Amino acid sequence: MGAFNRWLREVAPPVALALALVLAVTVVFFALSSSAARVGTLRAVSTIPEKGLDLVLIGAGVGLLACAAERRLDTSLLTLAVAFVALIAVDHLPSAFGVAQPIRPAHTFAFLALEIVALGVTFRGRPELVLLAVSAWFAHVAGDTGVFAFFAPLSFAYGPLGPYRVPFAIISVVFSIATGYVTRRTKGRTDHLAKEFDGGRSSDCRWRVTKGCRPNRPTIKSSNHIIRGDQEI
Repeated sequence: MGAFNRWLREVAPPVALALALVLAVTVVFFALSSSAARVGTLRAVSTIPEKGLDLVLIGAGVGLLACAAERRLDTSLLTLAVAFVALIAVDHLPSAFGVAQPIRPAHTFAFLALEIVALGVTFRGRPELVLLAVSAWFAHVAGDTGVFAFFAPLSFAYGPLGPYRVPFAIISVVFSIATGYVTRRTKGRTDHLAKEFDGGRSSDCRWRVTKGCRPNRPTIKSSNHIIRGDQEI
């Protein structure tokens, strides 16, 4: 249960925040758009399972590449990658209820900027989340088709995605590798701190360090005094 609880603590809060951001942006963009811009409709129902599988595979690819850079299979990182990629598609929600909407509100640079700021501020001690979110966004968009309004809500002028797919895929790969590298460095530092703060007995560094564990102070014996930490006896 300890491993599951740790996985849940690492995954659930960022996923909840990402979902809330997608829903908020979808609502705000709908309110800011004119009726002429609300041309987004739901894809054919028969194609939804295939698209869902595509998103899972894209997310898994992002996560596995990050794990390769981290040099271990990190289930939290892998789960977050799949979730970050898949949750962007929640911006289709109004059209699922038959309501015409702006095309793909979360497929915009405004959403990406908001997500970067929100994750960076909320999870200051986990810089890998911002890098992973960027990789996931570019991976999702690179694997998509159709027209986009990347600069909405400033402009709802729609343009084709085609010329940007390859550059976006390359950007996603770069940020995925950076995610794994930063995760390895961050966890390496916290592992080292945890061992110092817990006398070398703790491997669950990320959570134990933040609980205020104190290092075992060494006892030094001299001929006249016993010195424990910074106290003389």
